[in-house]
Amino acid sequence: MPPKKTVKKKLVEKVDRDEPNGRGRGVDGQLSQLGREQYGAQVRDLELRLQRYQQKCDELEAKQRNFSFQYSTLEKEKSDIVLYLKRLLAQKEDELTELSEQLLELQQAKEAEKESFEAQLVQLRHEFQESKDQLISENMVLAGKMAALEEFRLQKEELMENLKTLEEQLKLQRQDYETVIYNLEKKAVLDNDRLKKEMHQHIAAVAAEFRHVSEKSMPETMMRAMHENVSVMAQLRKLSDKSKELLEENQSLKEKEKQLRRELEVLEPLLKEMTRKSLSNQKVIHQLTQRCKQQQAELEEHERSDKQQLQLQKDHAVLCQDLVSLRQKLSVLYEESEQNRAIADKLRKELKQEQALRVQMKKGLEEAAAALKHAHQDLPKEKDLVPTIAHRSHMMQRLLVLLDSLTLLGNKPAQEQLQKKDVLREMQLTKKNQKDTLASPLRHQPSVNVTHT
Repeated sequence: MPPKKTVKKKLVEKVDRDEPNGRGRGVDGQLSQLGREQYGAQVRDLELRLQRYQQKCDELEAKQRNFSFQYSTLEKEKSDIVLYLKRLLAQKEDELTELSEQLLELQQAKEAEKESFEAQLVQLRHEFQESKDQLISENMVLAGKMAALEEFRLQKEELMENLKTLEEQLKLQRQDYETVIYNLEKKAVLDNDRLKKEMHQHIAAVAAEFRHVSEKSMPETMMRAMHENVSVMAQLRKLSDKSKELLEENQSLKEKEKQLRRELEVLEPLLKEMTRKSLSNQKVIHQLTQRCKQQQAELEEHERSDKQQLQLQKDHAVLCQDLVSLRQKLSVLYEESEQNRAIADKLRKELKQEQALRVQMKKGLEEAAAALKHAHQDLPKEKDLVPTIAHRSHMMQRLLVLLDSLTLLGNKPAQEQLQKKDVLREMQLTKKNQKDTLASPLRHQPSVNVTHT
């Protein structure tokens, strides 16, 4: 960009150089002075605008550098956040695999439902056989209908052949009709030609008769021609007078043309000088307007970059919010995993307790069976009736104690079974919550990437 002083000096030198040598002419001096003032004002205005645009361009370039540095830092932070979230996701996937294995182990208890499904399968097979028989009967009915349709197809082919023969007959009749029409048209054309010839002959006869009549009335036409000649002579006199006037007017116009040519010869150099000055000024104005347009384009580019930087800042804010939400969700997932671990430990303990209770119940039942067997084997004799009754009452008391303990043990597993069902429901709910929490950041993440790109 050239400095302002050099531009002013060049413009002043051009104006002084282009000024005509004849300063005594008043019109030329006034015009050059007015043009110089006008172009000087335009140049000053354009220089001020150029200076403002240059300052704005420098400010925008500084902002652009600052925003590019912020953008690079944001990119680094984003990559670090993505790596951290990937590591967390891998950990959560490992935990999910462990929980899925536990769930598979718990689902093995549902194999008892297999028998009911097999019964349903037998019932479905029976229903399928019935539907198969019904479809076979319907198929036989449809086969009869197909035979009827085949008959209909044969009849249709016969009808189509008859239709083709009728179409051929129709084509032959149409050709005959076209030949008849052609002959009639030909006859009409010949009749028209004959009538035209007769008309021409009639017109020739009428013309001959008219010529014969006109030769008889020749003297009247001579008188008429003389009168017309007199009127034409009068018109010629008028035209000669008018031509004289036009010649005089032409002479005066020629004198005016000579005078105008002399004036044009005087004004042509002035006009050339003014056009040369105006062309040079137009070139300067064109250059300044081009620079102004360039500065405006740069300004628009910087405005677009500002908008992009604002969008990047918004994306960064969204990423920060997503990061906070992910951290919260990770903490929630960690708490839920701890709860799941506690539930799994509790289930293991309850399983061990249940196994121990089953062993105790088995032992108790074996002891009761042995006692009953022993009581039936030792049949009492008449001499030993009293001690055997006492022994049996003692054995019955022991059996009652064993049965009471077994009933208590039997009620306890039922309560524990209900607790297990509640625990399983809680685990299913926690697993569903985990899926929702893992899916929600994955839903938000692509939208952020799209806005960034």
